[in-house]
Amino acid sequence: MNAVLALAVLLSGFSFSHTLGQTRRIGIPGISGSLLPLYVFQDAGFHRKYGLETEMISMRSGSIAIQALLAGEIQFAASGTSSGVEAKMAGADIVSIAEYIPTLPYTVVVSSRIEAADDLKGKRFGVSRLGAISDIALRLALEKMGVDPNKEAVVLGLGDVASRFSALKAGTIDGTIIIPPETLTARKMGFRPILSFQEAGVQFAFGSIFIARDFGRKNRQVVSNFLKGFTEAIAYIRTNREGSLRILSKWTRNEDREALQEAYGFFVNLYPKKPYSSDEGMKALIAVMSERNPAVKKFKAQDINDMEYLRELDKSGFIDNLYR
Repeated sequence: MNAVLALAVLLSGFSFSHTLGQTRRIGIPGISGSLLPLYVFQDAGFHRKYGLETEMISMRSGSIAIQALLAGEIQFAASGTSSGVEAKMAGADIVSIAEYIPTLPYTVVVSSRIEAADDLKGKRFGVSRLGAISDIALRLALEKMGVDPNKEAVVLGLGDVASRFSALKAGTIDGTIIIPPETLTARKMGFRPILSFQEAGVQFAFGSIFIARDFGRKNRQVVSNFLKGFTEAIAYIRTNREGSLRILSKWTRNEDREALQEAYGFFVNLYPKKPYSSDEGMKALIAVMSERNPAVKKFKAQDINDMEYLRELDKSGFIDNLYR
């Protein structure tokens, strides 16, 4: 284990599973319900079904996973697409082979005092940290609801969800942005969901699977087999509720069935059957990133996406057959 992977382990910890044969390592950014396709890929045995031995390594962030990918310590990295774009802009020769979260998986919740979007102007909102993805998502949501986040709202970095819920309950802020199953807690506390990016049909390149381009060239069958298992994991999630809930419970260490059902109910319809990246989603991401780094404007979807592996699998009829 070299210094890059050792650093990632020290920062975040990791869990190994199978170690037989030539093991392929998959880096994941922490533990989250959004990573359910990879949990299912591992625990339902789809890796072995397609001839792969894999281990999942939990890292503190997608950017650390990208670093480990570049060092050759992992072969696949699940990461925020923005982290991949930043690495690519810095010269990293990586590509996205699948986009499994094609929107911002957030919901804006507000105080019961807020009855409509028109009431949001002049109000205060809490996010985890200014500049974080929750901040970016909130500002996009406000714009979509006709509020200028820079002139007609106050956005505060307040830390974790519990802190933001406390501020919302105390009236210090009027709204915040969260991910399921936090939406369940919000409703129980009397807060009102006012906008969901998923329900609004907003496309945004949020979560992708990355590989080093050279690894793909030299291991085309490995990449194809990974995508077979990954797309079958998505099919499993869509057709096996109880199995998915058991796996989600194991990985998130959460036995609250109501919370697990909340997360599953949200994500089951979010994962695309065919996880292609969309030009519209990439354009939305690039537009947001270019506000902080104008050089990103020159970036194009084809600069980072290589959907040829997925396209080849799709043309074979493999994915369609999963749903017959």
